[in-house]
Amino acid sequence: MELDELLESSGPISPSDAGRLIDAGADALDAGDAELALNYFLRAAETGQLELAGRGAIGAAESLVRLGRDDEAVELLEEAAESGDREVRFVARRRLAVLHVTAGKLPQALSEYQRAERDAPTEAARAEIAARIGWLTQETGGSKLRSRLAFSRSRSGGRERLLPLAMVGVTAVVSVAALASSAILEPLALIKLDVTRGDLLTLEPWRLLTVALVHGSPLHLLFNLFAMDLGARLVQRLYGAQRLLLWYLLGVIAASLASAIWSPLTPSVGASGGVFALFGVALGAEWAHRPLVERGVRAALGQIGGLILVNLLFGLGTSVVGGGIDNAAHIGGLVFGLLLGVFIAPTRAESMRSRWSGLAASQSREGAATLILSVLLVLIFVNWLSLAQLRVQLPI
Repeated sequence: MELDELLESSGPISPSDAGRLIDAGADALDAGDAELALNYFLRAAETGQLELAGRGAIGAAESLVRLGRDDEAVELLEEAAESGDREVRFVARRRLAVLHVTAGKLPQALSEYQRAERDAPTEAARAEIAARIGWLTQETGGSKLRSRLAFSRSRSGGRERLLPLAMVGVTAVVSVAALASSAILEPLALIKLDVTRGDLLTLEPWRLLTVALVHGSPLHLLFNLFAMDLGARLVQRLYGAQRLLLWYLLGVIAASLASAIWSPLTPSVGASGGVFALFGVALGAEWAHRPLVERGVRAALGQIGGLILVNLLFGLGTSVVGGGIDNAAHIGGLVFGLLLGVFIAPTRAESMRSRWSGLAASQSREGAATLILSVLLVLIFVNWLSLAQLRVQLPI
């Protein structure tokens, strides 16, 4: 049945039809047509499947907010907040709390956040809600002890800093040792062609990764460590620790291959290719999926665009006058990261669409995208020297 026919029909609808209507409602909201989105969501809410009905109600509430009908939105969200589905209750209560804050009803907002905290689906979401509870407890003149306890709960996710700090720490230790000893530097640097051994990269493929562990100067190292920490925290906030580590390593390989093909005779060092891959993931996710993240993350997402632009312009300038900036690695890592961020929706941060549609990133789609890009890297590696020879023939 077509969507228009579904809107005109009456009675309960199937879960599959409700899912189609929720998708159409999300698309309509993305396009700015809140009235049409409201019709789609309200019809979806008439399904007998409780989870989908709740998501339809949440979507309808979002549409009503866009139309300036907040009182009606509150009624729908209060109904959804009593859903038997935990995630639906969490999303509805959090959105209801936001509307109460907007209306200046801080005690009601505090109550909804307290209820939402119990249904938070992840530790990160629970910590985010706890921070808001702490702030509202202060604003409403509540107990200082309760406020401190809430802020303490919001910091309970501190172990999420472990992987970014470990990445920075390992890179720093190895790089400092390599700066002190060429015997450590030489086996790890990205040397592609050797005058005596020929295609060194194929013989010693680990150089594709170890290049990120060595740097050319203390200043080079310090800048990359700062940028790595920023990029790693952003990607982990959006996608989690496992994807952060995997995608960073794949991004380093992609950057190394781009460098090898573009400058086969020039050795390279540095983690900036992998860092640019992390920046690409964050920017791709922001552009394609509009994740709903806290103000600090949003500000950091804005900063990385400027960092990328400055680095690329500086790299282009040094390539003209002569310098050691490997722009090919930067661009290779950036493009690889952008592809990941665009094709794979954030798994740790709710997006504008998933707020009402519940469309989490498809694991099958995520696995397919990662596999395809990994296979592409393997094919490029196998043929890197032929590609480099073609590049040398280009008039640039």
